[in-house]
Amino acid sequence: MRLFSAYIIAILLLINGVNAQDYEILFIQGEKLFQDGKFVEAYFNFSKYIENNPDSVKGYISRGNTAIFLKKVKDALYDFDKAIQLDPGNYRAYSGRGTAYTYMQNSEGALNSFKKALEINPKDITSMNSLSVIYYAEGKKTEALDLLNKAVEIEPENVDTYKNRGSILLFMGDTLKALDDLNKALQFGPNRVDVYNTRGAIYREMGKYSEAIADFDKALTLDPYSAEAYCRRGIAYLYSGNYPQAVSDLENGIKIEPSLEPMVGEYLKEAKEKNKK
Repeated sequence: MRLFSAYIIAILLLINGVNAQDYEILFIQGEKLFQDGKFVEAYFNFSKYIENNPDSVKGYISRGNTAIFLKKVKDALYDFDKAIQLDPGNYRAYSGRGTAYTYMQNSEGALNSFKKALEINPKDITSMNSLSVIYYAEGKKTEALDLLNKAVEIEPENVDTYKNRGSILLFMGDTLKALDDLNKALQFGPNRVDVYNTRGAIYREMGKYSEAIADFDKALTLDPYSAEAYCRRGIAYLYSGNYPQAVSDLENGIKIEPSLEPMVGEYLKEAKEKNKK
């Protein structure tokens, strides 16, 4: 009888070991799906992983990050809060929660979360970038640039740092330094749609419409459904006098992302009026 019981226990341990290994593979597959932009599939994988590992901090953080991309912000906030509950010293969980609060337009919650992440890990580049954007929105330009300058020192090849610093410099009117930062961002991230869109905006501000349009063309080659690229290219075409193409691009951008209409509606109206002449 004892031999039989020992045999059963051994079998159960073996089964549990195989299942645990299988679920770990499920997590790894989820990470790969996330990197490939397959967020629905990744979310499913992470959920199944959490079912078998309900105390896994990395499981909740990964699913929370995926939920952000699926615009399931409240679900993301739950996951990051759960991760913090399980591991109060995990800076990634606080950084993720800050991102969720940002999407929920809870600036105080976002600010406190990113600060906590940096308190735990002063070299957390993601939180430094996010906090700099909040600082700039609050009119704290010096604090924003100081953070990004520090981020460059810590990680000299981070694409987001150069993109964000370049964007702030653009808004501050320093187009040459902004352009230099975006060139560096593309050096380290040559296939980033958002970076081409930002550099194109800088070229447009400089009156270099051909260069701007070329950047928006590249953005649309990388992502044919980039509403931002269509709208920005439409404005560049408007300024360069190609009104039919301006109308077409702006209409395409609004069709893909209707929420952009309040921001670009006047440009479309102007393009249509000039196209009639």
